[in-house]
Amino acid sequence: MIQERRMTFEVADVQEALNEASHQWKIPVEELHAEILSTEREGFLGLFGSKKIKVEITAEAEPDLITKGMEFVDEVLRLMDINAHCVLSETERNMINVEGEEAADYFVGRYGDALKGMEYIVNLALRDPKNEPRIKIDSCGYRERRTKSLERLAEATARQAVKYGRAVRLDPMASWERWVIHTTLKNRGDVTTESVGETPNRKVVIIPKFEPDEVRVPGPATLRVRAQRERTERLNPRSLPPQRFPRRRERRNRRKDENSEQQ
Repeated sequence: MIQERRMTFEVADVQEALNEASHQWKIPVEELHAEILSTEREGFLGLFGSKKIKVEITAEAEPDLITKGMEFVDEVLRLMDINAHCVLSETERNMINVEGEEAADYFVGRYGDALKGMEYIVNLALRDPKNEPRIKIDSCGYRERRTKSLERLAEATARQAVKYGRAVRLDPMASWERWVIHTTLKNRGDVTTESVGETPNRKVVIIPKFEPDEVRVPGPATLRVRAQRERTERLNPRSLPPQRFPRRRERRNRRKDENSEQQ
């Protein structure tokens, strides 16, 4: 069983972590994989100073492990009677592409669920199940489409978190999907990102950051309460607590005092 190499760094950028891991392990940077775990700005109240990110570096899969992975997936496809086969990716060393007439219909699945499931099974069969998957599986350009979709999701969710002034949790994602979210938002100054939970339920939390004197926009619940009270005041003012008039009460008390003196 080939043991996975894994190390965590707190650095200013991803490249710094990659270079440090490459130096310690004597492995080329191209054979390393980086995942951003969280981002945080140092300094007063997290508003000033340099921005630090927590990065996890893992070694890429060895060629013989990729070969075993391709053989495993090909056998699964044969048993499932799916007209598809595996080829090595031309862009990533530890990526397996599934191609064929029925690859898109039967292997990608909704939101890539079939791909994620196969990726998990392959790594479970070939490695220690406690480790993160290192062999990646793609088909019909799904990862590229998914990456663009995640980038749009990250930006939209960041705007929502800032607008309503509260953290937003995304659905559980694979490690490479979380990496896309972290990378997309790492240069924004109004939010931070953090991964929470355990695999396979690990998810990204997008947390807004505010200036000390900044006024937060009221959320939907607050707006609903205000609208309900205004509607009650307009339609049934008697149902509200009675208003008090201090000056009228003072005049009434003064007249009582004058009457008592005359008597």
